[in-house]
Amino acid sequence: MKSGGTATRVEVLSDGTFTIDGGMLVYGVPGFYGKAVKAKLKPLYIEAGDERILVDTGVGELPEKFVRIYGVEKRMSLPDSLKEIGLSAEDITMVINTHLHFDHSGYNGIFENARLVASEEEIRYSASPDRFQAGGYVQDNLRGLRFTAVRGEKVLAPGVRVVPTPGHTPGHMSVVVELEEEVVIYTGDVSPLSINHEKKLIVGILYDPVKALRSLELLDEMASWWPRKRKRFVYSHE
Repeated sequence: MKSGGTATRVEVLSDGTFTIDGGMLVYGVPGFYGKAVKAKLKPLYIEAGDERILVDTGVGELPEKFVRIYGVEKRMSLPDSLKEIGLSAEDITMVINTHLHFDHSGYNGIFENARLVASEEEIRYSASPDRFQAGGYVQDNLRGLRFTAVRGEKVLAPGVRVVPTPGHTPGHMSVVVELEEEVVIYTGDVSPLSINHEKKLIVGILYDPVKALRSLELLDEMASWWPRKRKRFVYSHE
């Protein structure tokens, strides 16, 4: 499968860590519930054609209440991480959000030169989420941002494709990056940890468990689209 050429660079970045109950990351498995897990925040940087792309933007500068509740630690923030690879917020031309929970869209607002991309369904839902999902969206971080909405599977730049993987949220999507010799699959929160993918264990924060399981299975289908290339999965919180 071709995506109109290939991307030329991929870097896994950091926006620190936050602490969450393990049962929120892995559903229904003894030993995870009640266990505090320090979850990494791992935006992805991509160079493809003329585009300099970020996938997800970490927690950003959260209100102090959220910092305390989630034990946010910023030994390395996203702006610091960009600086380490010779870039600044002004250099980014596109931000792709797998979904709009606060730990994936926190720094969206600092990328003033970038087109912000999310699925049409996620944009709609984030504005008025169900009560059981509302805590995942920080409206102050999203208010005033203008998004480009995408529907379904779509190529956004040479070698860069978004694929719907709903379940964690209604409009969640994963990102597939085709390089010359490798394919990188950024799972987002369909599989925040490798165990979700390997054991087909859905996450604990859910909109639709049936769709979440189907999305986990789809990760392997994505990998099969390029049978002759190496595959690398990037799990959003591992």
